[in-house]
Amino acid sequence: MNGDAEPIPFVAASAEEAVAQIRARLGPDAVVLRVRPLKAPGLARLWQKPMIEVVACRPEPPPPPAPPPAAPSPSISEALAGFRQELDEIKQQVELGESGWRVGPLLQKCGLLPLYAKQVVDTLKSAHGENPPPTLAAEVALARAHLAKSWRAPLPCEPHSLHVLVGPAASGKTATLCKWLTQTALVDGRLARVWRLDGATANTAEPLGVYCDILGVPNDRAWNPETRAIAEDIGFIDLPGVDWRHLSAVQELAAQLLQYGSPRLHLVLNGAYDISVLLGQVRAFSALAIDDLIITHLDEEPNWGKIWNLALGAGYPIRFFSSGPNIPGDFAGATAEKILNRQFPRSLP
Repeated sequence: MNGDAEPIPFVAASAEEAVAQIRARLGPDAVVLRVRPLKAPGLARLWQKPMIEVVACRPEPPPPPAPPPAAPSPSISEALAGFRQELDEIKQQVELGESGWRVGPLLQKCGLLPLYAKQVVDTLKSAHGENPPPTLAAEVALARAHLAKSWRAPLPCEPHSLHVLVGPAASGKTATLCKWLTQTALVDGRLARVWRLDGATANTAEPLGVYCDILGVPNDRAWNPETRAIAEDIGFIDLPGVDWRHLSAVQELAAQLLQYGSPRLHLVLNGAYDISVLLGQVRAFSALAIDDLIITHLDEEPNWGKIWNLALGAGYPIRFFSSGPNIPGDFAGATAEKILNRQFPRSLP
């Protein structure tokens, strides 16, 4: 183990200065292990500003991935259901290819399911006629305009609002909260507070508390039932992931959320998963009063066009796109243009 792989203390006057030192020495992937305030000795504490000590190190190389478990053999009913779905998709693909509009198959190649690609083409045919424009570029321009018009913007975050991030395990909820907190506290200058709470399982996201200490954001491990109207400008609640395949787990989460009043609920989804899994997760969590979606791990997904299946079929607006594990990392408001600019090639015939 080299020196930089061992814990290294950094002393700074502020969180921003500490982060700059850590990045300069250890790079953007450094892991923060501990944060503590440093008081000046003796009477000097009366005029000297308190310092903070942040202990960080380079991350250990990840272990080799374990071989995936063998998939269970599907039952006869599951096999028949999958076969029917394949037949439906083939039928829709044939109908799109025979429609005369070439943009339908292109939309599917970009990630749209046949159902939503057909909806787009049907809308274009209804508005512009059965005969498509003379060039594919013109068809794409019409499809882009229709998709952009179909985009739903999320509601703004009001002052003194409480936000709860929910979702399956490994969706990136805690990392998303840290990124959103960075934007809120350092960029927007809003007063924030964080609650890291247990659910049906313990919340083991210790780095969240460390990161709050770095930013100087109050963070609690217990919820006070009287804390329904938060004093801060914005509050965040971090909860453990829920096994979305079990209805009872989602119901337990719904019962727990009642004690927080009427918070804004944001469903965090791993955008690198197959779209059938993502739509299944949306259906599972639809029993909750979800406000919008946050799509993460987009650095692992080259085909952003599949996000349209969520925008058109999930019934919720999308608030943020997040890429990469680094904090603050690539984290920005979700827009139709971000998808469209990556979905279509720059030049078409």
